[in-house]
Amino acid sequence: MNFLKNPNVLLGIPNLVPEWKKMFSTKYLSNDVFAGITVAFLAIPLSLAIALASGVPPAVGLVTAIVAGIVCALFGGTPLAVSGPAAAMSVLLADTVQRFGLEGLVFMCLIAGVMQLASGVTGLGKLARYVPLPVVAGFTAGIGAIILIGQIPRAFGLEPPAESHIIDVFNSLKLYFNEINGDALMLVVVTVVIIRGLPKILPRIQPILPAVAVATAIVYFFHLKVPMIGAIPRSLPPLHLPTLPAIGWNELWMGSFTIYLLASLETLLSSSAIDKMTNEKKHNSNQELIGQGLGNISVSLFGGIPVTGVIARSAVNVKAGAKTRLSSMIHSVGVLLAVFAFAPFISMVPIAALTGVLFSVAFSMLNYKEFRELWMTSRAEGLIYAVTFLTIVSVDLLAGVKAGIIAAAIIVLFKATQTRLHVSKSSHDAITRLSLKGALTFLSTGKISSLENELNHTKAGQTVLLDLSSLDNMDTSGASAIVDLASHCREIHIKFYITGLARRFESLFKVAGGEKFIDDHYLISEHELRTQKTEANPSSYGQLIHGFYRFYEDRKENDKRLFDYIIRKQNPHTLFITCSDSRVVPTEMTSSNPGDLFIIRNVGNYMPPYDATDASRFSEYAGLEFPLTALDINDIVICGHANCGAMKACKNYQPNVLPSKLGQWIGMIRSQLNFDSSPKSNDLARMNVLNQIENLKTYPVVQQKLQQGTLNIHGWFVNFDQNMVYEWNADLQQFKPLVVDMSEESGLSGGFNML
Repeated sequence: MNFLKNPNVLLGIPNLVPEWKKMFSTKYLSNDVFAGITVAFLAIPLSLAIALASGVPPAVGLVTAIVAGIVCALFGGTPLAVSGPAAAMSVLLADTVQRFGLEGLVFMCLIAGVMQLASGVTGLGKLARYVPLPVVAGFTAGIGAIILIGQIPRAFGLEPPAESHIIDVFNSLKLYFNEINGDALMLVVVTVVIIRGLPKILPRIQPILPAVAVATAIVYFFHLKVPMIGAIPRSLPPLHLPTLPAIGWNELWMGSFTIYLLASLETLLSSSAIDKMTNEKKHNSNQELIGQGLGNISVSLFGGIPVTGVIARSAVNVKAGAKTRLSSMIHSVGVLLAVFAFAPFISMVPIAALTGVLFSVAFSMLNYKEFRELWMTSRAEGLIYAVTFLTIVSVDLLAGVKAGIIAAAIIVLFKATQTRLHVSKSSHDAITRLSLKGALTFLSTGKISSLENELNHTKAGQTVLLDLSSLDNMDTSGASAIVDLASHCREIHIKFYITGLARRFESLFKVAGGEKFIDDHYLISEHELRTQKTEANPSSYGQLIHGFYRFYEDRKENDKRLFDYIIRKQNPHTLFITCSDSRVVPTEMTSSNPGDLFIIRNVGNYMPPYDATDASRFSEYAGLEFPLTALDINDIVICGHANCGAMKACKNYQPNVLPSKLGQWIGMIRSQLNFDSSPKSNDLARMNVLNQIENLKTYPVVQQKLQQGTLNIHGWFVNFDQNMVYEWNADLQQFKPLVVDMSEESGLSGGFNML
């Protein structure tokens, strides 16, 4: 029963009903009629031209546009898309017709439609998102190149060779040049010039139909001897099931799957482009596949060819002001009326004019600027584009898509396994500090092996410290490389340690180096070197220098815009008041960037109550007033923490033992705490957070912003043992976990009650 609740099982009809109702609204009727007629003017010559390029009778292209425009519009997932025969499919379809005939193509169209329908119902539409854009761009350009080259014979007024591969076209060039029909070539040039030039003069007019009309008029008035389209039936063909072709099942299924794959990809890419044009909610990819599947099934019943969502027609539809699915259906009616009323005139269209249309479409598909931009932005993506393009042109479409995806996968694999190494040797101690960032796998172990040669120049008795805290991924080969490095260091009498190892990688070292490797070589922090028998004499300042080197290398390019911005001004959004305890790192625990937090730190995260008579006594006064008056601060966070030394000092208060100034400071914090219930130190830390919230409210600048509703104050408590932050909930009078799901998974308590 749950399966039936899925709207895709019912072809998405429950979700489509509101869209269908919009089609009957008079509010959008005029917009949809105008857009539909505009698209029909484009679709008629374009469908004829694509049918020509696909190796089928021109009338088949018109029938396909009529049927697909209605069915796909009714059931598709992109409301303003227009479907029909597509130039991107023409090369594949021409090859299929050549090998299996029109009968075989129509049957494959039926099978491909069933595959699309099944994919939409089962939710496979999202898989198209995983095709890299450079592959798509190279695919489109490759088809453009094949169309351009494949139409050269027709541009010369000749029939293309029996084999339609571009190599066969090039082999026949000598014959073409000897038998050029000058009139046909002239018509191609006229058509291309009008298509390319008319938008510069009259940008609101779609140029394809006028270009074909002019070429046809030239042939008619000047009685030119060029090939024509020929007779166009004045009615739709009878509805019938496609005949099973006499070909092997392997060829049938492979051909159908190829059509399914490319048609689905072209459709979903077209839908994504329409999303960007309309700036409305994104298309439903599964519903779009359902619509395309029903469209291709319907088209096959009329003897048509496979269809896709077509970006050229869809873009015109959007720009012409279409509001609902009705515009695509009106476009189909317009094409149908043209077939009934103007079939004799359509039959007089010269093939050379349609060749000019295809040339113009091919030029647009080639789009060399797209490759140039890809190459300038990312050489890797430019390479993927080139591999796809060249393989499509030299082999075939499916091989090109496969080659592009494989190239993309290899490049992603190498990028994902890149390892960056930071090395620093400080003059302040005898420690060589190494840091690895990225992934350490079998593809990048050479980075570790190369270190052995560098360490050969290190003096015996010195120390090598390898920081692994920035590793995202590691495999057994990477762990083995580090174990080998440790062995090499032992051989040349250098002490070797690792730090920052994630728990998830520990088992790899047990496999590669044995149970005791981590015990012998792992340090919680560099401070542990002070307890080791080593000549390194670790310098904390040397550690800082290495840390800055890593920061400099990582940030100088990656965050250049951020640092360019904060050079000019700071614009923090939050004032963060916390303890000076070294375990509390506000930027790390909130994943904040430089410039996000304005931070006040002191012992016990204490904010003295406002005292107008002694405002200069504490720097906290200035630290609070400056950000609240000069900066755009929206939130204040008071953050206490577990195991706070200030709270322990408050509980075990001995003013004579503490230094005078520290004793006075602890005394002020302690004066606001309640010890009646003998609370634990962590209870005092929570209570202290609430006290500081009240202290903040004594400041005039805070009072003013609270009254204006431009400031919020939050109380946090960090529990290191649980790796959790608790936030004070004033309504519940409790500290509640900031991330509920995490607390539930780890079995943490629901909150701390201060009542």
